[in-house]
Amino acid sequence: MTALTENYDAERKDGILITYPVSAGETVYKGALVCLDADGYVVPGDDASGYAFVGVSYEKADNTDGADGDATARVWKVGTYVFAADFTAGQEDVGSEVYVVDDNTVSTSTTYAVACGTVVEVISSASVRVRIDNSVK
Repeated sequence: MTALTENYDAERKDGILITYPVSAGETVYKGALVCLDADGYVVPGDDASGYAFVGVSYEKADNTDGADGDATARVWKVGTYVFAADFTAGQEDVGSEVYVVDDNTVSTSTTYAVACGTVVEVISSASVRVRIDNSVK
């Protein structure tokens, strides 16, 4: 690759909604926390080694019977979303970083610490609103 010597159209996009290929055998549901696995394919969110949080699923993507990448998932990269809390949430948790437990649950600590955002509102002791912008990869 060489440095530019003239103007270049970098094909700018807002990057709010990005499409990713889905891992073989996986179904990602609308509203799910989603991660990339070690091979770079979207999987439902999980507290797993090598996973990187990439956002919240815009729609269902079913790749149950497909090979890697046979289906794609559109993923929100920004915004705030309500998820179940795997801890007793209180006002003191606003501003706390949270981590993926599964595709619909967050916690203030997990084994692999797959960060998915910051608590911006406590809905109840069992659910919180999470801002994902600062944690997506």
